[in-house]
Amino acid sequence: MKVPFFRLHADKTDISAVTSVLKDGWLTTGARASELEELVKKRCGAKQAIAVSSASIGLQIALAALNIGPGDEVITTAFTFTATCAAILHSGATPVLADIDPQTLNIAPQSIADKITPKTKALIAVDIAGAPCDYRQITALCRKHNLKLICDAAHSFGATYHGKPVGSFGDVTVVSFYSTKNITTAEGGMILTQKKHLADRIRRLALHGITRSALQRNRAADWRYDISEIGFKANLSDLNAALGVARLKRFDSLLESRSNVATQYASRLAGFGDFLELPLVPADCEHAWHLFIIKLNLERWKIGRDRLIKELTRLGIGSGVHYIPLHYFSGYQDTLNVQTGELYQTEQTFKRVVSLPLYPELKASEAKAVCGAIGELVKRFGK
Repeated sequence: MKVPFFRLHADKTDISAVTSVLKDGWLTTGARASELEELVKKRCGAKQAIAVSSASIGLQIALAALNIGPGDEVITTAFTFTATCAAILHSGATPVLADIDPQTLNIAPQSIADKITPKTKALIAVDIAGAPCDYRQITALCRKHNLKLICDAAHSFGATYHGKPVGSFGDVTVVSFYSTKNITTAEGGMILTQKKHLADRIRRLALHGITRSALQRNRAADWRYDISEIGFKANLSDLNAALGVARLKRFDSLLESRSNVATQYASRLAGFGDFLELPLVPADCEHAWHLFIIKLNLERWKIGRDRLIKELTRLGIGSGVHYIPLHYFSGYQDTLNVQTGELYQTEQTFKRVVSLPLYPELKASEAKAVCGAIGELVKRFGK
């Protein structure tokens, strides 16, 4: 059986939602984008939501709206996608990398504390795989040191922390609606905040700094507008938003399917505890299960992680690695000042991680096949 790492199924409601926008003739930001914002606000417990063309640009806009720039330091993790750190660099600020908790894979509060200097102005906390960060400790640190908190929730839409939904923490939360995410608009994202004045600025920044959108001008039959500051081109089209609206309306079912796959993996792989470590669900959290990341106990294997991935591929099982530490990339090596061993947990954990297929359409028989393949490799290559 071949099991791809990712597979997206668009049903009739998805197709109908997108074609209805084409028939209406208003393709750019309009009623569907507004509807998506309202649905996301309710889901995430946020008072304000601004739809954007990607989470990557959303992080850049969040930093700009919080007045983070040259001379400032922003702490984040190296165990993340490049967009997190790139946003800091695009702002002109200096990224400072903290280490991770090897169990949750999220940024470690103690490491954050160790990295704070008088130049530190903000923290970008990344929820890896769908597990929320330790926001109680992180929020306390930010309050103590007067830091702005941006929550990179690209993976964790639908998760909760101590009963509160992701999206209700920090100064700003940025969510991803990329093709592989828990909710997709093909490309897109959402910026969430509780502060109206901040949301108003974010909305302007997301559309070049323009004070009145094309839809607003069209409805008022008035072409006039101002550009109050230089912004970005980051608005989400109705064509994209319509897909997100359709899928968000059945999100509970999609999330339940993800959780069921994770439960099957946990049950079937529990007997291989000597050879691998299953994902940890932090206490008092509901996991969003964007990814299912196992960690190999390498001392119990005759082969390394990369060879194991090749063997999984040979058996028809797709897999991935999340993430290559940012300071390993050639484009970052002259930019990030990371000393050998400084991010010990990040570097050691990277050697062990393998992401298994996880998406709502994954069948029980396919999850069984994934676990069966891992069992076969344990027999062949386990010590």
